[in-house]
Amino acid sequence: MGRGRLGTALAQAFESAGIAVEDDAPVVLLAVPDAAIEEAAAFYADRIVGHTSGATPVAVLPAGGFGLHPLQTFAGGEGPETFRGVGAAIGGDTTIARPLALALGMVPFELSDSDRPTYHAAASIASNFLVTLEATAEQVGDGVITREHLVPLVRTTVENWAARGSGALTGPVARGDEDTVARQRAALPAEVLEVFDAMVERTRVVGGRSSGAGRQEMRVVRSVEELRRSLSGSVGLVPTMGALHEGHLSLIRRCAAENDTTVVSLFVNPRQFGEDEDLGGYPRDEKRDALLAEQAGADVLFAPPTEAVYPEGFASAVEVEGALTEVLCGAVRPGHFRGVTTVVAKLFNMVGPDRAYFGQKDAQQLAVIRRMARDLDFPVEVIGCPIVRDEDGLAMSSRNRYLTAEDRRAATALGRAVATGSEQEARAILDGAGIRPEYLEVFEPGDGPATLAVAARVGRARLIDNAIIGGAK
Repeated sequence: MGRGRLGTALAQAFESAGIAVEDDAPVVLLAVPDAAIEEAAAFYADRIVGHTSGATPVAVLPAGGFGLHPLQTFAGGEGPETFRGVGAAIGGDTTIARPLALALGMVPFELSDSDRPTYHAAASIASNFLVTLEATAEQVGDGVITREHLVPLVRTTVENWAARGSGALTGPVARGDEDTVARQRAALPAEVLEVFDAMVERTRVVGGRSSGAGRQEMRVVRSVEELRRSLSGSVGLVPTMGALHEGHLSLIRRCAAENDTTVVSLFVNPRQFGEDEDLGGYPRDEKRDALLAEQAGADVLFAPPTEAVYPEGFASAVEVEGALTEVLCGAVRPGHFRGVTTVVAKLFNMVGPDRAYFGQKDAQQLAVIRRMARDLDFPVEVIGCPIVRDEDGLAMSSRNRYLTAEDRRAATALGRAVATGSEQEARAILDGAGIRPEYLEVFEPGDGPATLAVAARVGRARLIDNAIIGGAK
């Protein structure tokens, strides 16, 4: 009973197999919506009744009923061959269900009523949701890639999964290329971000890269009280203003490898922005940053509101005076380092870390924070980590997103220039790229290696870079 897509296909397949399909047959097989099964079965209570649902229990049928669910999808127009080799979930009186399945060339397996919800959920994910995902891929790629281009990829992917299971997983999430994942996410329309984020996280689980494998889910906290309740063992801190990229993620990974608890702070500090600098335009995407931080190994994301860091009436500041803050960025951005040291001192007091991690790209900032920690006896080891560069040699920076393709090509001259270790050679490289630096000079912090440092505006972005003189670039 039922002449929908499945009912029609079953009737044709039974007739092809020599099984008569008649109105007054002693066995009725219901191919109707789940909500109609119980009522339809009651109508045929004088016969043996089966249903073709994967979700509805056989128990709703009269005594002697059975279930026969072909584990196949039917879009319409399928012939008898569609059933051959297909799994068939059978239940209830299998003395009827099993021969029917075998007659159509299916492979029957018994399924209890208690297991039906799990079974049907798995089938829905494998089939129905796959169509949803591919339709979403079509939507995202509209105007760039067609369904015809995607079909061979999908077919090969399914074949690989059939042969290898989760071992068939490939792509940027599987290999831990979070910068590529972030660029993909940035290109998506808002309406698909939720499904993209969910699939990225689930792919991390399948690929063994999830924070859920052997560790608790990262906590997002807003207050110092919440923060301190989240800490245990040795504590490492990675201070950030968000807009995370591979440079930040390398700090988080190192921190996680060296500490019991890794705290990533996410706070856009207004006190280190000058009057002519665009605080309001600084990129903010907490959900994206949280996903990246957790994948890299963060245990706690500390994202306090401004009033938690600078409460009403806040009137204090921490400042490192002298030559260390009067050159380079300190000379062209007055008050900048005062804002940096004030917020980092606050974070050191709030978190109480054993170790704090900063990038060598901000070499002057690293030196200033080390001096502050030494002078004020903060019980924290300040650790500098190597510069992370993109494939074209450009140092990773949240401001790189403001570069046009032409700007980016020019900006790669910064890394090449400082790598020479010579102001004269570096200036020649910058001149050749049409870049006029704000500064280009040797920086000697006193308690660390000397670097050749540069800052310059390229297009809309103010970029900095440096290289250790006579050492690792």
